[in-house]
Formats: sequence, C-alpha cells, structure tokens
Amino acid sequence: MPMAVKKPKLNILITAGGTREYIDPVRFLSNASSGRMGYALARAAVRAGHKVTLIAAPTALRPPVKARILSAVTSEDMFKAVRSEFGRCDCLIMAAAVSDYAPVKKEKAKIKKGKGKLTLQLKPTQDILAWAGSHKKKGQILVGFALEDRCLKKNAERKLKDKNLDLIVANTPAAIAAKSSAVWIKGKDSPWQTHKNLSKIQTAARIIKKITNP
Repeated sequence: MPMAVKKPKLNILITAGGTREYIDPVRFLSNASSGRMGYALARAAVRAGHKVTLIAAPTALRPPVKARILSAVTSEDMFKAVRSEFGRCDCLIMAAAVSDYAPVKKEKAKIKKGKGKLTLQLKPTQDILAWAGSHKKKGQILVGFALEDRCLKKNAERKLKDKNLDLIVANTPAAIAAKSSAVWIKGKDSPWQTHKNLSKIQTAARIIKKITNP
C-alpha cells in the first residue's frame, strides 16, 4: 500500500473586514464589508492544519479559535501589519475591503454642522496587493478578491495579472455582508470556475484547498 503524502502546512496571512478612514475623531469613511469571508478563510485554514495570522479591521465577529489576531483600523494600519508579517508567511489572502481613498487631512476636533456644503479632499491609499506582488513577493502565494459590478471576469483577470496574483476570487456587490453568494475563481494558469450559490464557509474551504492543491 503506498504511503499517504502529507500536505504541506503553511503560514497563512489573511486580512478581513472593512477599514475606516477618519475625517475627524468621530466620523470616518468606510464600506459595508462584514469580515465574514476573511474570518471563514481563517477558520478553514486552521481546520486544514495551517498556522494562521488574521489581520482584522473592526468587526463584530467572534475571533477564530487558534488563529493569531492582529487589529487594523485604517488602510495604513492594514498595510503596516501586512508589511510586518509578509516576510514570514507562505501565503497572503487579501480578503479585506481596504479603502481606496483616505482624507488628505483628519481634523483634530469634531466638524460642526454648518449651512454650507462640506468638501472632502481625498488621496489614494497604499495598494497592498500591488506592493506584495510587484515588490516583495519571494515565493509566496498571493490570493486576491475582486468585487465587480460590471465586466466581472475581464476586470478580475486584469487584477490577477497586474498584481502578480496566483489566485483571484471574483464576486458582485450582492456578496457584501451576505452569508452565501455566487463566486468565480481563477488561478494564474487555470480556467474560471463558477460557483452559483456557495456559503462563505464553503467558498473558504475551496480557496484553502486550491492553495495546497492548485
């Protein structure tokens, strides 16, 4: 009887949730991400026997047991945490909804309501996946998510290529905060796989399996 081949156990770095970009001490720009996908990925990775570090933006979800949890509030916090941990991981899964823009200036005191319009000046935030794929990738597996409301596959494939990813998971705005949704998954050298109605737990399990069995 042939001996069973043990699957490699990886150090997996996962990001989850939606970042907050503060305008003043009490107001911020954010998005509707619940963090469920990232947390499901962390639990699936732990169940598969991998070592997991989860960088989590604010969320009401219960932390996964046996995962190391790091907190990040802003996109800058998230980037600093990923930058600190990336060299020690075998795989980065960017499931967090990181803000694309942040206020140029954060007011030190609460902005009082006035009668006129309020104009906010925004600046682009650090593209964490592009940083990892283009500048720092040394054998790590990179997994990204693409939420698209038009030209889903075309835009996701562009992200897969431009950011030097190994796997892309595409979905639509209907997936935000939902417990289940349709997802499209593609590897760098493999065709699209369409899954019409998977729970986030099922999606997470498939993604973790693809990492070790591409």
